[in-house]
Amino acid sequence: MLLAKRRKKRVIVFVCTGNTCRSPMAQGLLQDYLEKGNWRHIEVKTAGVMTISGLLPTPEAVQVMESVEIDIRKHRSAPLTPEMLKKADLVLGMTPFHVQFALRMSPEARGKTFLLKEYTKSDLKNYQITDPMGATLEVYKRVFREIKLAIDRLIEMDVVHAPLDQDLRHEKWGGAAAGDSAEARKSARPAKAESGKDEDAPVAKAEKAAEAKPAKAKAPAKEAKPKTAKAEPAKAPAKKPEKAAPAAKEKEKPAAAKPKPAPKAPAPKAESKAKKPPEAPKKAAPAAPKKPAKK
Repeated sequence: MLLAKRRKKRVIVFVCTGNTCRSPMAQGLLQDYLEKGNWRHIEVKTAGVMTISGLLPTPEAVQVMESVEIDIRKHRSAPLTPEMLKKADLVLGMTPFHVQFALRMSPEARGKTFLLKEYTKSDLKNYQITDPMGATLEVYKRVFREIKLAIDRLIEMDVVHAPLDQDLRHEKWGGAAAGDSAEARKSARPAKAESGKDEDAPVAKAEKAAEAKPAKAKAPAKEAKPKTAKAEPAKAPAKKPEKAAPAAKEKEKPAAAKPKPAPKAPAPKAESKAKKPPEAPKKAAPAAPKKPAKK
């Protein structure tokens, strides 16, 4: 109570990932409303859970805000710190990941950290405001409309209108404190999946892996049986030597046919040649007696 009375301003912190589009647009719009309403007791800050200091707002965010006559060119990114969470009266994230990140960073965030849409109840079906980074200008315009709908409700809440010496009970607007309500726990679960730091997820995965491993081990054993059954028909190739046997027999047949040319045909030719010599004397003998006969 005493700290609340001594404070000169109530601090609202918008949190996103890079602190270059969503949270700067939310800050610029709320700051514009506060200046027009002459509410000087509210200080609006922004931070990113995965960023560095000094980054400029994206050109699309600047262009969208210029369409409503709000200049955010002077904005520079800043990372979320435990000190920032300690000094904040209200922390509003764009997705469950941002809320869970803040809750894990500092215990001071508990009870005052919410989703922007959840806290303002601007959209009860979809609590998240997606990151337009890298998307088209039309996506930035859609994101800005979602932010504007939430800020239009936020400006009407006690967090803006209540005196500084009044204790803020966030249960009035967002239900129970963040991290304690069922809705906050449900919103935190997806954040664990996005951040990849879920403490329960590795245990569940390990259990599933343990159950899956025996199943995989059995599968090869079942497949091994049909493989051995297929190995038995290897007898079929043994028939190939049988086919080779007839080939051997066919080769033997020409070997048996070789004796046929054994009776040498040239032998009788030699005999005919031998008979020719005796014919020569027969022709010479009658030639001699014919000549004396004519005389």
